Amino acid sequence: MRRDGDDTTTPEPTPTQRAWLELGYGLFLHFGPNTFEGKAWGAGDFLPERFAPARLDCRQWAAAAAEAGMQYAVLTAKHHDGFCLWPSAHTGYSVAASSGAPDVVGRFAEAFRDAGLKVGLYYSLWDRNCPVYQDDAAYAAFLRDQLTELLTNHGPILELWFDGGWDKDHPNRHWAFDAAWEADPNSGLGHGDRWEWAALYEHVHALQPDCLVIQNASSDRPGAVKYHPVDARTLEHFDFVYNEQVCEPTTDPVFTRPDGSQAFLPLECCTSLNPDWFWTGREYFQHPSPATIADWHRRARAMHGNLLLNVGPDRDGLIPEYHRKYLKAARNLID
Repeated sequence: MRRDGDDTTTPEPTPTQRAWLELGYGLFLHFGPNTFEGKAWGAGDFLPERFAPARLDCRQWAAAAAEAGMQYAVLTAKHHDGFCLWPSAHTGYSVAASSGAPDVVGRFAEAFRDAGLKVGLYYSLWDRNCPVYQDDAAYAAFLRDQLTELLTNHGPILELWFDGGWDKDHPNRHWAFDAAWEADPNSGLGHGDRWEWAALYEHVHALQPDCLVIQNASSDRPGAVKYHPVDARTLEHFDFVYNEQVCEPTTDPVFTRPDGSQAFLPLECCTSLNPDWFWTGREYFQHPSPATIADWHRRARAMHGNLLLNVGPDRDGLIPEYHRKYLKAARNLID
C-alpha cells in the first residue's frame, strides 16, 4: 500500500483507497456515557457503573445499516471523555467497570462482519480522564498501547477516525482554526507533535497496513488536512456556517502537502440524523427527509468521497425506529 508520506509523483488512489471508495456509504455510531448524560462532550467524570444499556443489540444496528444500503460502520470506541467501549487494560475507565456492560467494540465488530459490513472505529486523541494526559511522552505511549488493543483484538479495521486533536494543537484549545496562527511562528500552533502523530500513524500501519487513518479537521475546515500524514480527509457537516461565513469545502482529491509533494486523499463526508452526534432524548426535533439523505449521498459521491451518516443509539442500546424508517426510504432514492 502506498500511503501519504511516500515519495511519489503520481497522485493516484492506492488499492486500499480505491476499495474504500467503492464502499461509498457508511453508518457512524456515537454511543457511550454521553448517551446517558444527554451531553455532546463529557467531562471524564461519568460514573462507569451508570453505563448500562439494558437491551444493547449491535445486530439491530447492523441490520439497520444493511437495509439502508450501507457497506461499513464506524463506532466511537473512545470519545473525548476517555471512557472506553472495550475493556482496556490501560485504564480503569471502561466497560470493565460498568454494570455488566459487555465489550461493545467486540460485539459491534462481530455483528457488522456477520452482516457482511466492514468495521471502522472512532478514537479521540483528547482524553478528559487519563491522569497522564498532560505528560506528552507518557500519553503518546498510552495512545499507542490502546490502539494496539483495538487493532489486535477486534479483527480487520477498515479505518481509524481520529478526533480531538485541537486540544493540544490549537493555542486556545478550541476546535475552530485561526489562519493567523499559521503565519505566526510564535502562536503555539502544533502539528501533531505532542501526540507523536507520525509515530502513531506508523504504529497503526505496522499493525494493520490496510487501515485508513483519518484525522478530523473540524467543521470549519471541511476537506482540509489538520496535519500529515493521513490517508483520507473529512468534511464534517454539509453547508456549515461559522461566524456568519459559509465554510466552503476543499473537494479536489489531489492534495498538496506542505513540502510541495502531492497525494490522493479521498474525502469522507459525515453528518448526523439527530441534532447532536449522541442520542439525547430531546422532546422534539426536525428529522432530515429521505430526499435530504439521498442528496447528501449524491453530493459526497460527486466530491469523490464517501458518506458516513451518523445515528445515536439510545440508552437501551438500540437505534430508534424512526431513523430506520427514514434510512430505508432514502435507500429507494439512492438506488
